Amino acid sequence: MDEADLGAAVATALRELASETLGERSRVDLVTVGAEDHPWGRSLGLRLADYDVGLWDVLWHADESDLPPQVQESCPTLNQEEWQAALLVSKLIFTGLQSESEPVHDDAGRHQRATPRPPRSAARERFCLALAAISDRPDLHQDELTAQLRAALLNFASETPDNKAASRRITVLHTGEPWKGPRLCLSRSELALAKVALSADGCPVPSRVREEVPDSTHDEWNAVIHVMGLTLMAFEAGPTRNAE
Repeated sequence: MDEADLGAAVATALRELASETLGERSRVDLVTVGAEDHPWGRSLGLRLADYDVGLWDVLWHADESDLPPQVQESCPTLNQEEWQAALLVSKLIFTGLQSESEPVHDDAGRHQRATPRPPRSAARERFCLALAAISDRPDLHQDELTAQLRAALLNFASETPDNKAASRRITVLHTGEPWKGPRLCLSRSELALAKVALSADGCPVPSRVREEVPDSTHDEWNAVIHVMGLTLMAFEAGPTRNAE
C-alpha cells in the first residue's frame, strides 16, 4: 500500500469511528498521515494536516500540563498524576504506530539505488502487539495483558523515571457497560484512558503547546484529543467480541 492509499484508509477509519463516537463535533479531518524527514530516512505517522507537526510531538509538549477542570468534572476520581500518565502513554502509542524511518536514496551513482529498508524494531513490534492483544487475545487474563503491556512499553520507550511511573499507572481491566470487555485503564481510578482523553474535548490548548506550536489552533488541539481518544478506543474489545 502506497502513502496515498494508506492515508485514505486511515482517514476513512477515523471518520467512521468519529461519526459513531463524536458526531458533528469531530475534528479528525484536521489530521492526516504524513511523512517526517530525518537525516537517516523518512517515516510515516499521524500529523496535523495544516501545521506540519506529528501528534506525538504535540503531546510531548502537553504531557506535563495541568489536569483541566473540565476533565476533573467528568472524571472526578482522576488525579494529576494519572492525567499526565494518560498523555504520556498516548504519546508513546502515537510514536509506536509510526513507521520505521525508510533510508533515503543513494544519488551518488548514475541510477538511484534504494538502501534496503531496515526491519521493524523488535521493541516497537512488541509494544504494538501488546496493545493489540487487549482486544485480540481473549484467552489472556487481564493481569497477564497488563504485565505484557508494561514490559513492552518500557522496552520500547526506555526505563526513564517518567516512563516507569506511567507504566505503573496503567492496567488492563474488564470494565464498562453494557458489556465488560478489556480496556486500557488507569490502575488507581480504574478509568478507561479513552474516556479520560475524550473528556478533554473542548478544553483550552495547554500553554506549553501554544508556546512550542504557536500557529496551531484550538480546533487542531481538539483534533489531537479526538484522535488520541479514538486510537485508545481502537485497542478496546468491541461488544460483538464479548457478546455471549
